[in-house]
Formats: sequence, C-alpha cells, structure tokens
Amino acid sequence: VTLVDRSRPLREALRSTASARITAESPAPGLVPATYRDLDGVLARMREIETAYPAIAQFVDLTAALGTPSTFEGRHLYALKISDHVTADEDEPAVLIVGGHHAREIVTPVLSLGAAERLTAGYQTDPRIAAAVDAHEIWIAPVWNPDGYNHVFTTDNLWRKNRRVFANGVGVDQNRNYPQGWGAACSGSTGAGSETYKGPAPASEAETQTMMVWARGERFAKVVDYHSSGREVLYAYRCSSHPFSSWMQQQAAAISGASGYGGATRLPSAEGEHQQWQFAQMGAYAFLVETHTVFQPEYESAVAEAAL
Repeated sequence: VTLVDRSRPLREALRSTASARITAESPAPGLVPATYRDLDGVLARMREIETAYPAIAQFVDLTAALGTPSTFEGRHLYALKISDHVTADEDEPAVLIVGGHHAREIVTPVLSLGAAERLTAGYQTDPRIAAAVDAHEIWIAPVWNPDGYNHVFTTDNLWRKNRRVFANGVGVDQNRNYPQGWGAACSGSTGAGSETYKGPAPASEAETQTMMVWARGERFAKVVDYHSSGREVLYAYRCSSHPFSSWMQQQAAAISGASGYGGATRLPSAEGEHQQWQFAQMGAYAFLVETHTVFQPEYESAVAEAAL
C-alpha cells in the first residue's frame, strides 16, 4: 500500500512548494495559486459586478428571496441576475449557469464568474452579448455548495460533498440528491461515508430544495451545470432510457465543439444528477459540462478555460 496523499486545507496547499496538480484520476499534492477566490471572495466579486453594472446586474440572496432553508452550516445561496431590465420579471426565456455542486472542483466558479464578467463588460461593445442580455434573464450561481467550498479552503482540499453531519459519515453528494432517478439501480451510494452518498431521501438537502423551488419559479429554458474534469459534455441518463437520447447526444456534441472540447460527450456518471431533473421535470435544455482536465488547475489555466 502506498500513501498517495493526505488531505489538508487548500490554504495550506497554496503555501506548498509541491508542483504536482490534483487530478480526478490520481489525487496528489498540488500547488494551487492563491488567486483562487475563497467563498467570501466569490461573493465579493459578485457584488462588485452588481456595483459596476447596476443597470444590468443584480446580486440576489436566493435563500431569503425564495424562503428556502439555509445550508447545514447556516449559509445562504446566491446568484447574479443579468438582464436589460434587471429588476423586472420579464416574459423572457430564463437561462441558468451554475457551478460548484462539488466543492473541490474550484475551477467551476472561475468559469461561472467569467461568464458574468463577459456578459456585463461586453454589453455596451459586443452586439452579440447585448442581444443575449436583452432577450433573456440570465442567472449565474458560481457556488452551489457553499459549506463544502468553504471546507475545501479551510480544512480539506479534496472535499467533494456538502457538510451535513450523519451518525456514520459527513456530507451528501449534491449531484446525486435530485429526485429524477434517485432510486434507480445506478444512482448514488446509500452509505454516508461514500463520496457519492445520495442522501437519506430525494431532495433531502437544502441546496437541492432551493434549486428546485427556484427552477419551478423561473422555468429555466436552458441550463449549463459546470463540473470538472474531463472537457466533455454529459447528456441523458446513466441507465434509464430517454426518448430523445440520440438528439441530446447531438446537442451535447455541438456544445462540446463550441466549448473547444472537440465534440467529446458521454453519459452521466449516475442518476439523480441536477441536469437530469431539469430536463425531465422542467423541460429545460440542460447539460452537464465537464471542464478542464483537473479539479484545481493553475489559476491562469482556469481563466484561459473560461475565455474559450
């Protein structure tokens, strides 16, 4: 038996002189630049965007606005709304970009914030961006697992789940907790100690409940759920059948090509994933995009990925 790594606070990893990076296949000590924003930094950047572009950007406390439960550690969930009449509820298609269902995948908030920055900064100069903002209500939620994301920076840089405490383990895999396919044979684990623990019941987690209430109100027409890693787009179900699976694969290939991933696609890792619930129950054009090739790349590499 060879010890590969001991988990540690990401802030400690930032001070490390190790050069190996953390990969999905083989976790190893990683030198992750300090320019990655912790949870407070992500929320501060969202507020900065609102302040810089108040006519088209609004910082929203979703937990308070929707009346949904706080997370296990008492945190709220937040999003940026970007639209030409940002304070109004217009009869326009709603679009959702969400990152950070899995805590250690810290490249995904970079991509989500990157999208918000491009949409706001380019509104006055890029006709394509202006047309998209004018015709849609675009919602961007960079971190959907705030408890876990904070834990990555303060305690364990390899942490994946949320931080709900059970008698025999800690945390629920938030991307196995959605009701669609939760009871299927290829759903998440039933053991609380597993990294893919699906929770004690479908939609048992505050984060999942908030997303479902939010989606039922907004009826998102399109959903992009960022994860890492793999540089490919996931579609349909893992083991359940879908009547439009072939068409969805074609769409996933088109999204993959537009993202610079060469058309790479695959089926999801399990049932109970967020995008599966969105397209099955909400009728959304919803896909999971696996970004980059590692969980925690050099920050400059994450920014380059966001620019694609």
